[in-house]
Amino acid sequence: MIPVSCEQSNDRATTSEYEEYVRTEWSLFVDDPRRAQMSLEVVPARSVSCVLDVGCGAGQELLPYASGACCVGVDLSPEVGIVGRKLFREMNAGERVAFARATAEALPFRTDSFDAVICRLALPYTDNARALAEIARVLKSDGTFLLKIHHARYYLRKFWRGLVGFDLMSTVHAARVIAAGLVYHTTGKQVRVRLLSPETFQTEWLLKRELARLGLAIAQELPDSNPFTPVFLIRTSGNQVRNDRL
Repeated sequence: MIPVSCEQSNDRATTSEYEEYVRTEWSLFVDDPRRAQMSLEVVPARSVSCVLDVGCGAGQELLPYASGACCVGVDLSPEVGIVGRKLFREMNAGERVAFARATAEALPFRTDSFDAVICRLALPYTDNARALAEIARVLKSDGTFLLKIHHARYYLRKFWRGLVGFDLMSTVHAARVIAAGLVYHTTGKQVRVRLLSPETFQTEWLLKRELARLGLAIAQELPDSNPFTPVFLIRTSGNQVRNDRL
């Protein structure tokens, strides 16, 4: 088992809202076998011995690998792992699954620890450059990175729906995220000022720029993508040296 230096969460009562959310996400994954099958098609279980899920929720993205690989889920929530461990035990699949509380920007693992890293819809809420650098660091040089993002279209749709539905909060939130994303795309920095949201959108163009600095590259956009939340398969670029190897 990979050592975890952050505080492990205890099996204790969790808040009802968080538990409802992670159980819903778990059910959506389990009830749609195509999602597990797609994961195994792009990252076959036989090719991985250690898998990390960043922003894991209940850890459902680890299910396809839990029977054979060492699986680790990290999340910022204080309740990380409480519901997940219960759900994995119910499926008799929890012996090789561990959870830890950690941020994407400071992963508590050694360099080159994981054959695969999964990050689905967590990146928009992070310091993107730091989070991607940490993922690149813990990913093995021949590893695979599965990334799902919020595209600008996601927030443009939210902005429009907020206007049509007279939902001021949604409209303002979407506008702040769009503004923050435009600044990030233009300057290369996530500016932390009051008027801009700490949340940001990503595009393939932005990802190519950020990943190139880390010796990674987009191999393909995966079939389960949609215009609002595309999914990318990312691997070592081959023509660049990983920063952590310098």
